[in-house]
Amino acid sequence: MGRAKVGQTLNGELFGRLKESILTGELLPGQRLKVSQIAENNGVSLNVVREALNRLAGEQLVEVVPQIGFAVRGLSSDDLRDLVRQRIIFEGVALRQAIGRGDLDWQAELVAAHHKLSRTPITEPHAPDRMNPLWLARHEEFNLAMMKSCGSPRLYQIVRQLAEATAIYQRALLPCIETKAELNSEHSELLDAILRGDPDASVNILAHHLEEMRDLMLPFLETPPVVTVEVDDTAQTVAPRRGRPRKAPAESAPSRPLAAVTRTARKPARQA
Repeated sequence: MGRAKVGQTLNGELFGRLKESILTGELLPGQRLKVSQIAENNGVSLNVVREALNRLAGEQLVEVVPQIGFAVRGLSSDDLRDLVRQRIIFEGVALRQAIGRGDLDWQAELVAAHHKLSRTPITEPHAPDRMNPLWLARHEEFNLAMMKSCGSPRLYQIVRQLAEATAIYQRALLPCIETKAELNSEHSELLDAILRGDPDASVNILAHHLEEMRDLMLPFLETPPVVTVEVDDTAQTVAPRRGRPRKAPAESAPSRPLAAVTRTARKPARQA
C-alpha cells in the first residue's frame, strides 16, 4: 500500500511538472519526449514516466508518434479550427449557464480577473515583439472565471481542457500585431454584457473574440516558420515557442533539464 502510494505521488508530481512545461512553452510543440531521459533527469522509474505521459496523452497534450514514441502534441491549422469551433460551442453553453446562476461574488471575482488582465501588458516590457506570458496566463484566468458558475463540473472540465489546448497555440504563434487596443476593448465589452445579464450579447462577443484570435494564428500554421529543435542529437522541425517568428541566434537550453533544446527561427513570408 505504501509503495503504491509513493508511486502515485511521483506520477502526479511528474505529470504536473511536464504539463506545466508544455503549457508554458518550455517543451515545444512536436518535441520528442524520451522516456529514459525524463526518468534520469527526474530520478523516477520508466514506469512512472510512461504513466505520466499516458495521462498527458489522455488530455491530448502529448501524442504517440510511430517509430519515435511520445512527443508534445504538434500544431496544425485543422486542429486549431476544430479547437475554436468546439470552444465556441461549449463555452457558449457554459457562459449562458454561468450568467443565469452567477451571484455577486462571481461577478466580483470576474471584475477582479478583468482588472488584472487589463493592467497587464500584452507584450513583454523588454521585448515588444513577443507575447507576455503573464498576459496569456491572466487571459486564461479571466476566461475560466467566466465559466466558473456554470454549475457543471464536467462542462467546466471540458472548457478548461479546450482552453489549455488553445493556450499552446497562443504561446507558440500569437503574433504581436496592431490589435492590442481591440483585444482589451473586446474584454471590456464582454464583461459589460455579462454584468448586465445579457447572455446573447455575451456569447456573441465571446465567439467573435475566439474567432479573431484564431485568425491571427492561422497564417503562421499555413506558412509555418522554420524552427530547428535538437533533442538527443536529432534535429526536429517545430513551431516557435512564443510571439512573432523572427530571425534570432540559437537560444540557450531551458533551465529545467527535461530536454536539451536549441532553436533558430525564420520569419515567414508576408501574406498577400
